[in-house]
Amino acid sequence: MPRIILFTGKGGVGKTTIASATAFLASDLGYKTLVISSDPAHSLSDAFEVELGHKPTKIEERLYGMEVNVQKELEEHWDTIKKYLSLFFKSQGIDDVLAEELAIFPGFDELASLLHLIEFHESSDFDLIVLDCAPTGETLRLLSVPEMAKWYMNRFFGIEKKLLKIVRPIAEPIIDVPLPDDNVLDKVQELYVKIGKVKSVLESENTTIRIVMNPEKMVIKESERAFTYLNLFGYRVDAVIVNKLFPEKDEEFVRSWRRIQEKYMEEIREKFNLPILKAYYREREVVGKDLLEFAREIYGGRDPTEIFAREQPMKIYSEDGYMVLAVKVPFAKREELKLLKRGDELIVLLGQWKRYIYLPQSLAYREVSKAKLEGGELKVYFS
Repeated sequence: MPRIILFTGKGGVGKTTIASATAFLASDLGYKTLVISSDPAHSLSDAFEVELGHKPTKIEERLYGMEVNVQKELEEHWDTIKKYLSLFFKSQGIDDVLAEELAIFPGFDELASLLHLIEFHESSDFDLIVLDCAPTGETLRLLSVPEMAKWYMNRFFGIEKKLLKIVRPIAEPIIDVPLPDDNVLDKVQELYVKIGKVKSVLESENTTIRIVMNPEKMVIKESERAFTYLNLFGYRVDAVIVNKLFPEKDEEFVRSWRRIQEKYMEEIREKFNLPILKAYYREREVVGKDLLEFAREIYGGRDPTEIFAREQPMKIYSEDGYMVLAVKVPFAKREELKLLKRGDELIVLLGQWKRYIYLPQSLAYREVSKAKLEGGELKVYFS
């Protein structure tokens, strides 16, 4: 199975450059590598100085790149379902334009890029897949899509195909709601299966996320939030890469900035219990062949495909007669967290984000007795 590395960070931190450099170095070390951009800005082509399409394009020996074309993905994966939903909303008196918009469930444009992960993961054509994600907010939305889409599919399309075959001839003449035909249900099932695979791949041992940041107050704060939410959704972060550091030089201007950056570096070391890699400003823009040397400096002789940290963001264990579900939520505050158990689902609300945790049988039929936030970990106790 291929190694998968996702890069995320606040807009402007140099995430695309770091992702491109990592891919370049991996290919130079002998790994057949594919780098995919899910960022609508499509700056991957600019980084490699090669025009990339929506299919893998060869950049160098063993190095390929592609930029996701959302419109093509919508046509390929969602067209049949979208037409039915649009018809459904129109039947409820919603005007044509709004019905078209409502027919695309939230986050599908982000999901489109993740569907490619399944395709290349299953084909095993590549040793490494690097995903250059959109800025942090969009990435968090992207990675919450499999969770939300599963919930959406369960409730909106929770109708058995066999039951519909019996009900449709009787119901359609007397109700004003169009019922989905077999073609729609087949497409829903196909998408549902793919979404399940996306979640499995993102949570697998071979997949990690790297947060790219600059040593600046606002960037560190956003990175803290990203780290919290990524852990909440069960995704492993294995490194932080601090970019745009000033090199050691004698000029007073640079020395002044280095003192400021070093203060923030201390804060980053204290807050992120992860390996921290450094990337320094260079004398010219890092594009094309310069990416390889840049990556060698960042990784310092280490293999970029290595998993730098292996701590699990979620675990289940027994303690004092309770079964405990522990979810890592670093930097979260007690007042931001809310819990709700509904059947075999545990719903965790953290600020604006909501995660549906599908509980294993060992927990699904137990009652939640208590919960506490301790050492950056949410512990839920089941009696």
